[in-house]
Amino acid sequence: MAAVGLAATAPKLEPLSGGPPHPPENPPTQAKIRLGEELFFDSILSGGRRRNCGTCHKRELHFMDGLSRAWGLDESELTRKTPGLLNVGWQRSIFFDGRVKTLEEQVSKPLENHREMDLDPDEAVRRIRGDRYYVRLFSEAFPGEEITFRLVAKAVASFERTLVSYDSDLDRYLLGQDDALSQAAKRGMDLFTGKAQCIRCHNGPLLTDHDFHFTGVLERDGHGKAGDKYKTQSLRDVLRRYSYMHNGRMMTIRQVIEHYDRGGSAPEGVQAEIRPLGLSDEEKDDLVAFLRALNGRVHRVPDTFPEGPGQLADTAAPESVPASSDSGESGAAVDDPSYLNR
Repeated sequence: MAAVGLAATAPKLEPLSGGPPHPPENPPTQAKIRLGEELFFDSILSGGRRRNCGTCHKRELHFMDGLSRAWGLDESELTRKTPGLLNVGWQRSIFFDGRVKTLEEQVSKPLENHREMDLDPDEAVRRIRGDRYYVRLFSEAFPGEEITFRLVAKAVASFERTLVSYDSDLDRYLLGQDDALSQAAKRGMDLFTGKAQCIRCHNGPLLTDHDFHFTGVLERDGHGKAGDKYKTQSLRDVLRRYSYMHNGRMMTIRQVIEHYDRGGSAPEGVQAEIRPLGLSDEEKDDLVAFLRALNGRVHRVPDTFPEGPGQLADTAAPESVPASSDSGESGAAVDDPSYLNR
């Protein structure tokens, strides 16, 4: 019985599909999503109108910024890297330290940070109320309601939940297409779920346990305390990123694998939650081949949304876009026209 119980709870890999759930108080509508997208890319939401959400979450860079760490409004590096937004609607907490739990709650945080967007949310509302175009969009998205920052947050969060990435080679393999993975990727998957122990924290449809761990990553420039725990990042589209770890300390996926292989780089007196793995160079190559199979082909949920609460998975299947011809390596160009020209 004990063995059966362990098998039932063992972490596993699962395909991802459908759309993220929406809170009952913020059901998706086309008008709300259109409004959220307009606000996301409009510098009306920043002090001095110098930037917008899309400044650091660029559509053409998979909603990342292409930098090792985020670049501040004061023209200096911030302490952490810019997280990507694809699949953010499935996250159980937001930011590397998980300090907020919902996308709606997250929207105000960059505005309130003087090094990011530097705008009081009340001032943002005053600006929007004085803009006839936005007054019309809000009346369509939230008929009969007064414009407040709560509605701004609902609209932006609704747009962000449309940003997805799935239909990867791994998804296809897990759904029964045996030739979706190369032999190297299959060997890498065996390492991922076995000797390399990656699946302990990177599991389920999103390839994350949504938990917090210290994996021996050194802090940069005195920011953070040795031993601080950070949220397990999803590994979907991991080879389309520009840096790794919460502080962008590593620039390539190979550096990440080397870090885990040696058991981390924790300072004396601090114990990481990982141990040396003893991987060969060939095994590391196979792991990279498997991680490359996590690049998605679908980058948006359906254009038709339910008018009431529920999950987008209950609607028509998402549109599948052609596979990008990028190399899958960090910093590779994105050339999928259906994605770039939405």
